[in-house]
Amino acid sequence: MLEGKALEITLTAANSAAQAWYGYDQGVVSGMLISPDFIKVFPETEKADIQGITASCFSLGNLLGCLLAAIYGDRLGRKNTLRVGGVVSAIGAVLQFSAFSFPQLIVGRVINGVGNGMLSSTCGIFQAESCASTRRGKLSVIVVLHNVVFYCIATWLTLACSFASGGWQWRLPLALQIVPCFFMMTFLALVPESPRWLLMNDRTDEGLEVIRRYSGNGLSTSDPIVQDEYRSIKGAILIEKQSQISFISVLTGRDRSGHLKRLLLGCGGQFMQQFGGINALNYYFTIILTKNVGLDELLARILTGCNATSYMISSACAFWIIDRFGRRILMLTGLSLQSLAYVMVAISVGLLSTAPFEKQWGIVAISFLFFYYAAFGCTWGMVPWVYQSEVNSLAMRTVGAAAATSTNWLFGFVCTQFTPTGIENIGYRFYIIFAVFNLAFIFVVYFLYPETANRTLEDLNAYFDIDSGHSTIIPIGDKVAKSSKRPQEAIDAEASRVAMAAAADGKAQDVAVEHAEDVDNVA
Repeated sequence: MLEGKALEITLTAANSAAQAWYGYDQGVVSGMLISPDFIKVFPETEKADIQGITASCFSLGNLLGCLLAAIYGDRLGRKNTLRVGGVVSAIGAVLQFSAFSFPQLIVGRVINGVGNGMLSSTCGIFQAESCASTRRGKLSVIVVLHNVVFYCIATWLTLACSFASGGWQWRLPLALQIVPCFFMMTFLALVPESPRWLLMNDRTDEGLEVIRRYSGNGLSTSDPIVQDEYRSIKGAILIEKQSQISFISVLTGRDRSGHLKRLLLGCGGQFMQQFGGINALNYYFTIILTKNVGLDELLARILTGCNATSYMISSACAFWIIDRFGRRILMLTGLSLQSLAYVMVAISVGLLSTAPFEKQWGIVAISFLFFYYAAFGCTWGMVPWVYQSEVNSLAMRTVGAAAATSTNWLFGFVCTQFTPTGIENIGYRFYIIFAVFNLAFIFVVYFLYPETANRTLEDLNAYFDIDSGHSTIIPIGDKVAKSSKRPQEAIDAEASRVAMAAAADGKAQDVAVEHAEDVDNVA
């Protein structure tokens, strides 16, 4: 039976395989849409609006999958939700790579999306609920990073398959979507259910045993480390049950735990990720290089692969910086750099057809497209997925993560659907839209998004409590909301929760309170 780090690694592998599906689809579709055999089988995809439908219908399926996860996720549990999502995605993959008619292709992409929506809205929760707070950020980054890793793999794979004859050009890459499903199912068989989900469903003995296994080092369930973690989680659950209200009350903001605000923060992060412009590029990178920059198909494919590799390396950097610098600094830095990148892309694409140095402006455009991906990868590519799994309470975590992921897919659909038409009709001006969005989002993050790095999930419950004294709009001098270090008030609140849970168990509990500085890395 796996314990400690071995168990955490296996859990991370299972959730990484679940997250890989999304990135793989983006990489495959980007190359598939310009494949000669694909266009021969589906000639309607040469039209800009049909290209949009082919790519974006996957997002609509994901939206439905997120809604299903929100409705049934807490009943099924984290593991079973992932299993169902994997089976549905595999069915969609089979329909896609065997398609000879456009309707079958679209149905397959929608079904694939439904399964992926269940996977993407659940794997982050499963990871966050099972890992220690000191490692949660890094391990969550590894999970999200596999989105980018498989985007990179798919991009190079479609390049390799472009030299094949006939349907192998695009059917083989689509068929290989099933591989992550196999690995996910294998790893899921080796890990237990989320300890927080077990305790929330009054499966106390199982939850305590899972906490012990993740603690590692051969600890027993009676060890103080295991007991303190158990009591901290149980104390938070008791507080939530005492203040439990209806979902309608949550939506109207009539609750003491700030559920509506937390829900909107998670959804807002995904909204800003999409309107930061990533899916305006991911699905159509090769098309942008051929139509806007004027490259031939082979060179466009090669540069797409090089960009995907650079994107992957940049995303990997988040592993070392997400907990050190915190979520806020990464979000603010990313928005600034992304806005600059889109401004320069707009200028260079606009000058391509009129300037005397046409080739040089093409190089500038390509360089800043690479720059955008590098900036996005280590900031907004990672943070919204981690943030949405942290910010919601245990009672609302499934619904909150599903709502945030649904927001991603809904506005991903909008961006994906209208990008080909926008590029065709307004050219370089289309990129200015995303430059303005990125600039505006800087103020949203600075004044509305509190730091979540190095906090336990129960710390965040205490922060958003109505009696905490923290306002919705973050004051400039609020170090607790901005510091990447765990604040002293969170440590004190944890001591109170442990004592409360111990009292509920009928046991006295002496709690040693540590002291922490919370003034580093304030943004």
